[in-house]
Amino acid sequence: MLQELKVGVGRFIVGTDAIERLKSEMEYFGEKALIIGGPSSVDRVESKVDLKQMGIVYRHEGACSKRWAQEYCRILKREQCELVIGIGGGKCIDLAKCIATYADCPIIAVPTSVATCVASSAVCIMYTDEGRADGSVAMNREVDVVVADTDLIRSAPKRLWGAGMVDSLAKLPEVIHNLKIKSYKDCDLNKYICFVNAKAIWEFILGEGCALADEINTSGRVEDMILTNLIHTSIVSGFSSGSGQLALAHGLYDFMRREFVEEARDILHGEIVGVGLIMQMHYNGDDVCEIKRLTDFMKYFGMPATLEDIHFQDTAENRRKLIDYLKENTAIEDTDRLAAALDKIGA
Repeated sequence: MLQELKVGVGRFIVGTDAIERLKSEMEYFGEKALIIGGPSSVDRVESKVDLKQMGIVYRHEGACSKRWAQEYCRILKREQCELVIGIGGGKCIDLAKCIATYADCPIIAVPTSVATCVASSAVCIMYTDEGRADGSVAMNREVDVVVADTDLIRSAPKRLWGAGMVDSLAKLPEVIHNLKIKSYKDCDLNKYICFVNAKAIWEFILGEGCALADEINTSGRVEDMILTNLIHTSIVSGFSSGSGQLALAHGLYDFMRREFVEEARDILHGEIVGVGLIMQMHYNGDDVCEIKRLTDFMKYFGMPATLEDIHFQDTAENRRKLIDYLKENTAIEDTDRLAAALDKIGA
């Protein structure tokens, strides 16, 4: 059987003043970059380095859509840029990755929070111009470089830290559904790699996440958490491709971005995934103490914990639509069990 795994990045640079490496990293690939990011994220980076010395800077306020990626790809070629630098959170970095994929050029990601593992994943999650989920674009290769500046990321709002950590926590319940894994003999090696790493992520985040958020300016664990959220989690994703994981938590996210676009616009990726994770764990039949451990963690960050909290209009018709969507788009088999798991969210 032929496998094509995209795992990790070319270089992952993390630490205080890591952003000062951006220009020299860019020069490995060319002399002129198309630089794109959210307005506030670009401003934060420009307070530390002169981006205009590196290329053309765009403060993007539109959607992370294929149409925008194609438009920026045309600009990149017209202006003879040799690479893309993406700055910010999930949508801006996914857009930058998609531009680089369409243009077949290198990509440097500069994450300004740990809200998702987008900076080091080899897939671009896309949306329509109206904000509706629009599938994904597979990258030709891994991200070339990630520059994760500790001070830039440390200054992100506490809400983003919570959302990012819960998004990473989802990996373990999504990987282990219906499995009893004690050693590599209990499953194929890719699944075991996913399990071992996802379990380490689960224990580390639940063990250190709250204290880190309270001591963000002094904690010695900040770089460990950056690595956990921005690359360790994406390694699990890389090995889970085709391994049969049941991604109910992320399935709920996709559904909300398709059916409740306006209602849930202000809810973060990891916040929706968190509610889906509660559903996932009930579906898995996980220990109630572990489910409480998760929900207590989410409450600590003031995160949504029910379907109503993420602005899902909880009617019989919408429940049916959600169950039908998850049945069609995930590996779910037991819809009665799923309905029971939905009933337990917030109970």
